[in-house]
Parts: sequence; structure tokens; C-alpha cells
Amino acid sequence: MARYFFRLTDGKQLLNNHQGIDLPGPAAAREDAVAFARDLRLGAVMPGFNWGGWFVLVVDEHGHKVDEVPIGDEVGKR
Repeated sequence: MARYFFRLTDGKQLLNNHQGIDLPGPAAAREDAVAFARDLRLGAVMPGFNWGGWFVLVVDEHGHKVDEVPIGDEVGKR
């Protein structure tokens, strides 16, 4: 298991998840990021926030970028 962190960014601002989550690997981290992005887009998390141009950035426990998932309508299409 490795620890992954989900950060929200629009390229200028960065919102951090400081706790992170233990997952079996990058594919599982991507699945969680896609689900998180979908929840944000649908307003299940932080309702009313305009997520246009924002991404869920997945970072491993060493600070390396693993993936990024758009929060807009393109979620899961990448």
C-alpha cells in the first residue's frame, strides 16, 4: 500500500488534502480521483463552487505527480 494525496488546482490556486489515503497503487488512486472529481462536479462535495478549469491532482507519498483528473465535464474520459 502506498499513500496518495488529492490536491485540487486550477493552475494558480492549490487546495491540499494533508491526510492522504492508503491505496494499493496508481490505478486505484486514479479511480478514487475520478470519483472525487465527479462528486465535486455534481455538488456532493463543496456545493456551489465553480469547478471550471480545476483538476484533481494525484500525488504520491514522495510528492511525485501520479495523475490528474479534470473536474469539469471531461471527467473519466481521459
